[in-house]
Amino acid sequence: MRLLFLLLAVGLVSAVAAAPPLSNKEVALMLRSGYTSDGVLAEVTTRGVLDALDPVTKKSLLDFGASPQLIATLESGNYAVSSSEAGQAKQREAEVAARRAEQIEQDQKLNQLYQAQRAEARTKVAAAPVGGTLLLDSLKQKLVRCVDGTVSRAVGSELEKKKFVGLYYSARWCAPCRKFTPELVEYYNRVTSAHPEFEIIFVSADRSRFSWETYIHETKMPWLAIDYDQLADLAGVKSLGGGGLPSLLVLDEGSKIVASSYDGDKYVGPQNALAALDKIFGAGGGGQVAQTR
Repeated sequence: MRLLFLLLAVGLVSAVAAAPPLSNKEVALMLRSGYTSDGVLAEVTTRGVLDALDPVTKKSLLDFGASPQLIATLESGNYAVSSSEAGQAKQREAEVAARRAEQIEQDQKLNQLYQAQRAEARTKVAAAPVGGTLLLDSLKQKLVRCVDGTVSRAVGSELEKKKFVGLYYSARWCAPCRKFTPELVEYYNRVTSAHPEFEIIFVSADRSRFSWETYIHETKMPWLAIDYDQLADLAGVKSLGGGGLPSLLVLDEGSKIVASSYDGDKYVGPQNALAALDKIFGAGGGGQVAQTR
């Protein structure tokens, strides 16, 4: 038992001895984070200090509540470590900072790789055939046409010659959606006159057919929509929109994603997709609408 106590005591002494000397910045941080002056003084007398106390630092310590005794101790220089010890401590601090910076850089690279893989995965999912049929082709018989807020049955040929189709994920109960939809209506009306190869399909997240129809009517949607009664069988299509609303996902004629409301897995909003469409359409027609918002 005595041996055990001895080993514990040696371990504690070693741990204390291994604690690096304090910089003035660390002393100030301790006071600011709630340490008492007596508590900081105990650390100073045990670990020593790296820096001489200059007037600017002294004022900061006083502002953080340093006691006269703590200030006098730091000014005395009695606990200042030798220049060699100070050099070694600063070298260790620099090494730790370098390792931390290296780890941050590595984490950022891994995160970028992860985001790129997620974006690629989303593209592959969109392009994957549904029962042997491309995603857009699989929707043709499930669409309705919205004209000035009224709904009529689509004939199935609405997506012919369309090179870019935006899947617009939105809902009447969603306040940001209600704000953005009129902007998208304006964008659509301007762009399609110059770019008839562009179309939008409304993918509703409403909770009833009544809300779905009311939303179409209130916002005077001018595009296609998936019939509300068909949405229950399209879990895969709905999942492509991600978790954020409103969301705009633009597919090319091969059902591959060319623009979205996401940067990897991060939701950045439908304006991101509109900006990408601006680049696709170029400066002609209504291509600058998104950029002026």
